[in-house]
Amino acid sequence: MGNLVNVLAIQQLDGGTYTVDTVLKVIKQITDWALAVGIALAGVALVISFIMYAVVDVDQKPRVKTRIVQTLLGIGGIIMAISLVNIIIRLFS
Repeated sequence: MGNLVNVLAIQQLDGGTYTVDTVLKVIKQITDWALAVGIALAGVALVISFIMYAVVDVDQKPRVKTRIVQTLLGIGGIIMAISLVNIIIRLFS
């Protein structure tokens, strides 16, 4: 871990007034925004899928059920990926 801190000793990026901290803040804001938008869109997709499940005929219910499961797995993937980015940002700040 000591070598990692030495690598992160950069205080200011070349060619501007941006510091590493400002870049990390921007990345964190983007990931927070992506998390909110991703979960909202996944919620809309789930509502549409449940409506489709309620009105579709018996032959197509397994296909709609599979779509619901895939949407739930997608929500989990979004949360895990963005949480991992936030954990990495906390390590560097």
